[in-house]
Amino acid sequence: MPRISLNGIDHHFRLEGPEDAPVLTFAHAQGFTLESWSAQTTYLSKRYRVLAPDLRGHGDTAMAGEPYRIEDIALDIVALLDALSVERTHYIGASLGGMAGFALARDHAERLRSVAFVTTQGILPQSSIDGQRAATAIMRKDGAEARADAVLERYLRKGYREAQPERYAELRRQFTTNPVEGYAEAGDAIFAMNFDPGIGQIDLPVMVIAGSDDIATTPERMTMYRNGIPGAKMDVIANAGHMPYVEEADRFNTVLAGFLESLPGN
Repeated sequence: MPRISLNGIDHHFRLEGPEDAPVLTFAHAQGFTLESWSAQTTYLSKRYRVLAPDLRGHGDTAMAGEPYRIEDIALDIVALLDALSVERTHYIGASLGGMAGFALARDHAERLRSVAFVTTQGILPQSSIDGQRAATAIMRKDGAEARADAVLERYLRKGYREAQPERYAELRRQFTTNPVEGYAEAGDAIFAMNFDPGIGQIDLPVMVIAGSDDIATTPERMTMYRNGIPGAKMDVIANAGHMPYVEEADRFNTVLAGFLESLPGN
């Protein structure tokens, strides 16, 4: 997969699909990699040009090595689009990737065709900040292995580990091979964000996708984006937690493809 230097950081990404097709950009959750979107890239690259980067400090993309904001992740996306001569893209962001979607929709709307906000939010409640800081402290001391199962059990629906051991193992591999300091850098950026006051100004086609069993970003929490963003649509993926694109990939793909196909010119 290709590599490129953007904003002083060595970035890794995947790009596949017809060269003349509309571009979809998938941005992953904190602690995971572009591989978490494999079911989507396989399914949608038949019709679309699919771009999936490893965000800074994740996968094979280097860490920033200094504090940054969510807006800097958005700037990485814009720089990648520039480098690939992509004028506009449909953007699909999960959790951390969705947070960058808020920054893109606010500051770089001219580069977007649409946005799908997947199990994400524009500001983190203090209880979640406290919990993640505690988890990060443990990981710094004992490594990512010490918190991998606890994070995945919080993110995935009950019983997923037993029902899908191979998929669970792949997510666990992603989480435990990412650098702990990359996770920590992303956490600090998340703690500092507050995009919620500006959601009413988003002027793009928007799809909000929640998991019915998500306790990290509940469907009720995500409803505020459906209600607060003019014209936004919403779907709740049944039998899924924080990662519906993995847990219920076929249903997620149907929902996302339906939204994209409903847009003029796709």
